[in-house]
Amino acid sequence: MDDITRTPHYRDLLGAIPAENYVGEDVLAMEIERIFKPSWLCVGALADLANHQDFVTARVGPHSIVVQNFKGELKAFRNVCSHRFSRLQTEPCGNRRLQCPYHGWLYDAAGVPIGIPQNDSAFGLSEAEKATLSLQAYDLALAGHFVFVRMAGDGPDLRDYLGEVYDFLVHVSQICPQRVEEARVDLACNWKLAVENGVEAYHHALVHPETFTHVLQQDIVMNAYGPHCTHEGDLTEKSRHWWSVVADKARLKPSALYRDYISFLIFPNIVTTFTYGALFTFQVIVPTSAVTTHIAASAWLAEGGGAALRPVIASLNGFAEKVRAEDRAICAIAQQGVAERGLGRAAVLGEVDNRVRHFQNAYARRLGEVRHA
Repeated sequence: MDDITRTPHYRDLLGAIPAENYVGEDVLAMEIERIFKPSWLCVGALADLANHQDFVTARVGPHSIVVQNFKGELKAFRNVCSHRFSRLQTEPCGNRRLQCPYHGWLYDAAGVPIGIPQNDSAFGLSEAEKATLSLQAYDLALAGHFVFVRMAGDGPDLRDYLGEVYDFLVHVSQICPQRVEEARVDLACNWKLAVENGVEAYHHALVHPETFTHVLQQDIVMNAYGPHCTHEGDLTEKSRHWWSVVADKARLKPSALYRDYISFLIFPNIVTTFTYGALFTFQVIVPTSAVTTHIAASAWLAEGGGAALRPVIASLNGFAEKVRAEDRAICAIAQQGVAERGLGRAAVLGEVDNRVRHFQNAYARRLGEVRHA
């Protein structure tokens, strides 16, 4: 065991997640049951579900969720056909009937298979029997632009689960109606490592020397909201000046409540940023295996217009793409280290890692493995 565990001070610095929890499908299976299923998970944006038969899909480990628009009513189901368990919708989003692409079973808004090819001759299922083959339904709720689903059957509603974060999402959705970027990124790391990378600024100087270090000052404050938390800080003078010029030229209408920088961690797997009250970014981080992660990222800009907006959007998207590439590379390196066998302890977390510690403690409480909470 490392010498670090031998004094009370250093023991207090240890995190709540042991290194071995960043590898192993058995740990991921337990996380899905105890953390993901009881949580409200964002599965997509309301803008992608505006029309009849629009759908979005989301994945959590081996599980797939589909949200479908049925003549204006949104419904969420497990994305698995009742017949022989094929996926129903196979794209991240689109517009088609909720119909199995394998054998054509067609489902209605209640998840009942209302269209079964050759039913009379091959199955002979009655209407009551069809109802017993309904898709597994999930709870669904909205917060601003965003569609949330809960896989577990009971628990707090979305507003209670999010607390103050709910009003924040509603506010930024009103301020930032323009979706200016969508990106999907695959990382060679555990989902928790990706979350932790997204919530701390300690790595910015080395990993993002030409991006984040020019945006945010070092004095960052954390505020906790149950399992969720924020980082709040001041923009650099250079960044504030850039935004002031951009807001004037592009006629942006920024928020009056948040005029510097605030980043929310929405437990368990959403990281947001809100810059100058004008740019809102939203990242949903989901495990695809114990050692691979998928991020669905979007960016939303304050109301504005004119030709000046186009180069602004191009500049912001270029910035985001560079940051994601830097994070993708460093997360793969970090995963290689955390996957070493026999490390025997959790990470060392200082004050600069306070949001990582908050996340780890919330995780450990859910998993029933509280250490140094």
